Amino acid sequence: MKINRFAFTNNHLEVEDDVDFSFANLDPNHIRKIEHTHVKVVGDEYEDIICLKLDINTDVTGVCSYTLEDVPLHLHFKDSLEFSNEIDDDDDIIYVDKPIFDIDEYILQLIIGEVPLKLVKKGAKLPESGTEYRVLSEDEYLKEKEKKKDDRWSKLDDVKI
Repeated sequence: MKINRFAFTNNHLEVEDDVDFSFANLDPNHIRKIEHTHVKVVGDEYEDIICLKLDINTDVTGVCSYTLEDVPLHLHFKDSLEFSNEIDDDDDIIYVDKPIFDIDEYILQLIIGEVPLKLVKKGAKLPESGTEYRVLSEDEYLKEKEKKKDDRWSKLDDVKI
């Protein structure tokens, strides 16, 4: 989605469009696919700063943390971005030096930030111990680690000085 500084009438702009993220290089352990994204942008221009209010509606395919299966997820959220054509020390304001700029990259970052890192599919359960592996809680692991003797140092017990 491209924003044109010259398209603002009376320092105001409203744009609505579908955005395609099929090009996106996503982490397959977090988000497998972004199906459909619809973005409504309301922008206001204040001297050299453009403030964009985004209303994002998207369907995402996430990954279940327990089973690694696909989890369909619908997200609807609002956020805002600020752009300026002057370099500023403010980390929240994004510098752009062109009158027409693309905001797809920023929308993608907002969507990725909205998807939970730990996503659990309905009805999924943690795996239990099985053949050649055990599932331990952190407390059980720490207790077991305290009791375990380090064999690398036991050879030095036999050395006579």
